[in-house]
Amino acid sequence: MRSVTTTDGVPARQEPGRRTGTAAAALATAYHEFDAHNSAFKQLVTDWQLKDGTTPNDHTDAEYDAKIVTRLAELHAGFAPLVHRLVGLAPRLEPYPARFGAALARVEAGEHTWLARPMIDSYHTVWFELHEDLIGLAGLSRADEAAAGRAE
Repeated sequence: MRSVTTTDGVPARQEPGRRTGTAAAALATAYHEFDAHNSAFKQLVTDWQLKDGTTPNDHTDAEYDAKIVTRLAELHAGFAPLVHRLVGLAPRLEPYPARFGAALARVEAGEHTWLARPMIDSYHTVWFELHEDLIGLAGLSRADEAAAGRAE
């Protein structure tokens, strides 16, 4: 933690990366907007991995997979404006729009491992990293967010 001064000149403690005042309120609002997209993305990844909620997707049904890829593109289109707004609130998030775009382009080009494969900059990996950044910027903890059902 580092020392900061409050508006009345009294020393206060603030966690690095944590925002206060208007910036904190804007980040909290944006984080709650993110949560709606997060729920949709988690369902999309579940549907990518499991057909009908129980059968592992072996990815031999091209039509089924294509529908998931279309949903990802739609989710991305609806989510991208929020990501750009987040960059305005926290400039260190600037790499995220390009990272999401690159992963989506690879998925749409038929490289389906770029949807949810760990250890690469897949859409899911980038999503998870953004989520972690937002939790920290909003001054929240992953444990509390998981308990609230927003960070499983």
